[in-house]
Amino acid sequence: MENTKIVYWAENQVEADLITGLLNNCDIPCKQLKESLGKSLGLQFGILGSIALAVPEDRADEAEAIILDLDVPAGN
Repeated sequence: MENTKIVYWAENQVEADLITGLLNNCDIPCKQLKESLGKSLGLQFGILGSIALAVPEDRADEAEAIILDLDVPAGN
């Protein structure tokens, strides 16, 4: 994925995995981008444990609509 857009900030690994799986099942590639310090320290929650979910720019609108349909409170 060259040009990506962050469509969601997950608060923890479980949330990130669930939404990533949902987007992948909808044939939307999704990459998890973790904050390096939090990953190094093994943090899985809080600001250093946040995980950005990025999708190809041309699929971002579709991905955001799917996430909104989940009725999940939006991340940052």
